[in-house]
Amino acid sequence: MLTIGIDAGTSKWAISVLEEYKEKGKTKTKFKFETTIPTKEVKSNVNEVINLIENFNADCITLPSGYGLPLKHISELNDGDLFKISLKNKDEKESIGIRKFLSEAKKRKFNAYIIPSVKHLPTIENFKKVNVVDLGTSDKLCSAIYALSLSKNFKVEKFILAEIGYGFNAFLKICDGKICDGIGGTIASSGFLAHGKIDKEIINNRKVEKFSGGVLSVIKQKVTPEEFFKNYKKSENGVIAYNYFIDGLIKDISALSDSKISKIYLCGKISGFVEGEIKGGMERKFGRIFVTKNIEKTGKLNWSSASRGGAILANGINGGKFKNLTDRMEIKDAKGDIFDYIFV
Repeated sequence: MLTIGIDAGTSKWAISVLEEYKEKGKTKTKFKFETTIPTKEVKSNVNEVINLIENFNADCITLPSGYGLPLKHISELNDGDLFKISLKNKDEKESIGIRKFLSEAKKRKFNAYIIPSVKHLPTIENFKKVNVVDLGTSDKLCSAIYALSLSKNFKVEKFILAEIGYGFNAFLKICDGKICDGIGGTIASSGFLAHGKIDKEIINNRKVEKFSGGVLSVIKQKVTPEEFFKNYKKSENGVIAYNYFIDGLIKDISALSDSKISKIYLCGKISGFVEGEIKGGMERKFGRIFVTKNIEKTGKLNWSSASRGGAILANGINGGKFKNLTDRMEIKDAKGDIFDYIFV
């Protein structure tokens, strides 16, 4: 069995192809192929990615799904669904090109699925969904799946997953192998590029761009993450930007923590630069030991935890080795709408 997961990121798209096979009577899996493509290239030529996927003739695919839907086959996708996934109408400019990609993918008649975001899951108590759209987008759900797949006994896992990406941050709480809470990118602390939660007074009095207000806006220059974390003490507002960023991460992880949480899993492009700061900050705040583990190696990866998690989810949907894991997370029981429980 071949399954594919796709992560549509701010700076790059990642694709992972998972193979399930038999060896000496045992069912095994391995990632057969993985690659990344700059997001700007996908937007300019979406068929490059679609042709690549088609060549594998995969048994099941999970598609980049943004704000998500309850599990839905690509053949059933309509224009209303595309709006809920992207929060963009077809004539509006997109930042990462999901609408166009899904429209083209539907024409190829893949056995492919739109997947939920965290808000759709029945494992999240409904009061946590009030006046919130983003508790973690569909790619964050996939990152959690990948993190759980690394465990020998996912049913008892308790940890915080902190995805610290180039654009936004997001944080998920895992309780006994299920997602039980989340803080999505637009209500989380500042990302490296984009602001997170922001006072309404600011929005009312000035035009606020989606990808502004993060670290790069504070230092008023465009540098790589490597350059910033190496030289932040030398740049204008560098110390302010650094402390603003780290303080936000600690506050969000703390908000999801409880006395039973002692593990923090990290992923995302920026995660390798802040692992020590997160561990030290949490231990100083709570006065106890936290185990931190980066599930993505630093450096230039040709995969992401979300693309791998998407391939694992597709395997589970198709009845493969990971069915027990994805069933445990109650993904097939996802329901509702991202605009449910909105009272403003």
